[in-house]
Amino acid sequence: MMMLKKADRKLHVLLSFSPWFLATACTLLLILLTLFAVSNYQREKELIVDALAQKGLTLMRFINSSVRESIRNNLRSREQWDHWQDHMQAALQQAVEQPGVEFVMLIDSTGNILSAAGTNMPAKEVNGGDMDFVGRLGTNGSDRFVTRIVENGREETTKFQLAAWYLPPNMGGGMHGPPERGMRKEQMMRRFSQRPHFAAFQAEMEGLLRLKPVYIIQLDYEQFSSPLRRQLLQIIILLVVILLVGLGGALSFVTLKGLKGSQLRLGKMTAFTDILISSLPVGLIATDSSGIIRVCNEAAQDLLGAEGRQIIDSMPEVCLPPQLAQMFSGTKMDGQTERQAEVTLHPGSAMNRTLHLASVVVLEADRSFAGEVLLIRDLTAMKHLEKELQRNERLAALGKMAAGVAHELRNPLSSIKGLAVVLQAGFAVPSKEAETAGILVKEVERLNRSIGELLDYARPEQLRRESASIPEIIGKTVSLVEGDAQSYGIVIRLDTAEDLPQLPVDIDKMNQVFLNLLLNAIQAMEQGGELTVRTELRAQTMVILVRDTGVGIPPENLSRIFDPYFTTKNNGTGLGLAMSSKIIEEHGGRLEVSSVAGEWTEVRVILPLMAS
Repeated sequence: MMMLKKADRKLHVLLSFSPWFLATACTLLLILLTLFAVSNYQREKELIVDALAQKGLTLMRFINSSVRESIRNNLRSREQWDHWQDHMQAALQQAVEQPGVEFVMLIDSTGNILSAAGTNMPAKEVNGGDMDFVGRLGTNGSDRFVTRIVENGREETTKFQLAAWYLPPNMGGGMHGPPERGMRKEQMMRRFSQRPHFAAFQAEMEGLLRLKPVYIIQLDYEQFSSPLRRQLLQIIILLVVILLVGLGGALSFVTLKGLKGSQLRLGKMTAFTDILISSLPVGLIATDSSGIIRVCNEAAQDLLGAEGRQIIDSMPEVCLPPQLAQMFSGTKMDGQTERQAEVTLHPGSAMNRTLHLASVVVLEADRSFAGEVLLIRDLTAMKHLEKELQRNERLAALGKMAAGVAHELRNPLSSIKGLAVVLQAGFAVPSKEAETAGILVKEVERLNRSIGELLDYARPEQLRRESASIPEIIGKTVSLVEGDAQSYGIVIRLDTAEDLPQLPVDIDKMNQVFLNLLLNAIQAMEQGGELTVRTELRAQTMVILVRDTGVGIPPENLSRIFDPYFTTKNNGTGLGLAMSSKIIEEHGGRLEVSSVAGEWTEVRVILPLMAS
């Protein structure tokens, strides 16, 4: 608590400062850095221009030296005289081979190109802009050279150009200009004047001087400008960052003023949401956009029989039953925004539950997928009540009908039986008449039993449950039918486990069920066979299997064998399996039948380990 109070005091002191302090400090820092950046950029640019100018002047000196030496060699030889353009062109070709040199031109005062070498040059003459650049040299060589930087917006390139006067060579001196003095001048003049081409040389040089020739040298500026631009970009980025930091700081101060209130409101809203979700009477499971479960309320945990830590931060297919997990994947795959389904978990066990599932896709404002919410409603009690209601209605209707039938039939049957007994007593025994009267009495009794069975089936009865051992009940029932089985040549195999738990059942009713199933199996094997009774545990249920190798049941009759009065026997009433199914259902279980006609039949009695 002390640490929290100190933190709150520090935040309060921090919020008491005006955001303009930070804005002013950032503005001053921004101005200083801007001045420094501009100054540094200009200095770097001047250094680059000076370096390129020195390179251009060095290149020009190289050309002059090459031309002068070439002319001297031509004058010394006895060969044909080469015009000065030939000597100049050879020197220019060597010059443009240097790295970073794009072209070198020699033009006259009107812009005509006298000699040139390189790339990206004008075709015949330079344009007006270039002549304005050359015009900055002044007259009579007042300026040694001038420079400029040329930017081509279309090609996004930058070039460096240098212009300088060209002074033709003078064999009496180095170039036209201050001549060499003394004996050396006289010796050179005398020696070259005796050459056969000297007169032509002098004439060409004098004509060239009248043209006022000028060098234009273009060098590549990109190799220097790219680092300079990167440096400028870095400075701009730094300034922008500082500006953003200042703005962010100012906005942070403004935002922090409402932070406490926002945190308080958010805390209250979060607490309210948690209470709302946890108190919902339906189960709720929610995933995020990546499909991971983030919310699982207490109702959902109770329905699934799992704890929240086993579900939260897990994928649905890992921690949820398959019926629930597919509600998440199915909604995204088929493009639906809502799906509903009714599923049954743990069918036939004590944990049997019928659930109504509703899966809803959660979308962001831009319609992008944000997650899914699965609502789970327990319909077990309602389904049980519906089933009980339907069964009671059916039995009530059947009971009402049976009562009416019994009332209408039993009185006439009693009269018929009494008359048949009187007739039987009046005939001599043995005689055909006495035998016929006896048959009439038996048929009346059989019909009376059928009416009694119908009344028993239709009458709702309360089970008298008590804890009992199913194997013991089966053993007693088997002992009752062993005589009939032996008479048909049937072998009974009893396979019941000894460690099975006792179940709360109505012993008399269960005896009736097993006796009916065993008799049906024996009657299906009149030519002998094998009757197997086995018990086992499966998923919170006890399963009793009664399997015979008799005539089997045709596929078309399998769905009707539990209907009242449906029978394939000549002497059966059709109520045995219907009554057995009713008794097992009253115990919270179910009967299942599988059969292959002509080979075998298996009846499975499935009982929950705990009473429903």
